[in-house]
Amino acid sequence: MSMGGKSREPRADSQGSTGADVPGAHEGLAAPSGPAAPPGFASPPARDARVELDARDARGLDVARDSDVPISTQLYWQLAYQVDAGRLHAGARLPTVRELGAVLRVNPNTVRAVYRRLADAGYVVSRHGAGTRVAARPPVRRTTGALDGLVAELLRTAARAGYSADEVAAAVYSVATERRRPGPRVHVLFVECTATDARRAAETISTTFDGIAEADGALIDHVVERLERHHYDLVATSTFHADETIALVAGRAPVIALMAAPSYAELLDEIGALPPGSTVGMVCSSTRSTANMEDWLARSGGGTRLIEAVAGDDEALDRVDRDADLLLLTREALEIGLGPRFHAPERIREWTYDLDPAGMQLLRMAIERVRAARSDDG
Repeated sequence: MSMGGKSREPRADSQGSTGADVPGAHEGLAAPSGPAAPPGFASPPARDARVELDARDARGLDVARDSDVPISTQLYWQLAYQVDAGRLHAGARLPTVRELGAVLRVNPNTVRAVYRRLADAGYVVSRHGAGTRVAARPPVRRTTGALDGLVAELLRTAARAGYSADEVAAAVYSVATERRRPGPRVHVLFVECTATDARRAAETISTTFDGIAEADGALIDHVVERLERHHYDLVATSTFHADETIALVAGRAPVIALMAAPSYAELLDEIGALPPGSTVGMVCSSTRSTANMEDWLARSGGGTRLIEAVAGDDEALDRVDRDADLLLLTREALEIGLGPRFHAPERIREWTYDLDPAGMQLLRMAIERVRAARSDDG
């Protein structure tokens, strides 16, 4: 499910349908008999009880990387639904953690956390040497029949009003979040200047603190709106955006600034060591990402010139390719396949970062303070 961005994965048609079928099934997959899948969820073909969900079938899972819903939650919902709807029968084997991670291009630790959550809820059992299989007596849920009919009718009504399935799913998720009382998990909002980095950091946080915290990713421009619509115990960001984030949050929640891993500092050192008069090309999916780099170059005083290009601006992309001594591509730019269009690929560097372990430890301490305060209040 998504908020309307463009996913790089094979995914559901988000334009909505006025037909009887629920929008969201992948093209090329036969529509299964029985209840319709939730919005944005792919519906794999019906299978015999003895057939396993192998890695090839896992391509039917719909991972929306542009969604505000964490990938781990997306996978949990879909797999739990397939069990509830009878599409995954008792004894069916799920792909290994590495198999599913490779097919969906998802961190194996994320898949591992999903499988643990399914096991805790009674959907699957995992045994060494036997893999992960659907439990002999999975929990009984009221997902077939009435609820599926309500979902289908909601989607048809929304489609007539011009709303896509993804927009409906996002609205349902948002309303549910607003109505949800603070539970045992600490809610963290990670904000960045690129959506891809925000989502990746949020997924890292959710995986690292599985069971005690969950995180959403958002653009820094959206932090005020997100705080007005949702409850968050903490707001996290990179040190590069700390001052801006603190100003935008305006005391609504504590702000934790996390350092980037050493590899990011090494990239900055490489840029700083360029001869005076060198040109650095910045390639982004939007103009928002270049502001930090411009500021850093101005403060570094190294005499390096920055030229930028945005996806879709072929003239600017050609200029960057022609003039840049070093090319910085954001993770989003690489994901949409801009890397191969530039000659001399040895110039290309990924303009992104991973979170430093020391920063994650700082966040852990903040999470524990929130949990301790809840215990005191309880």
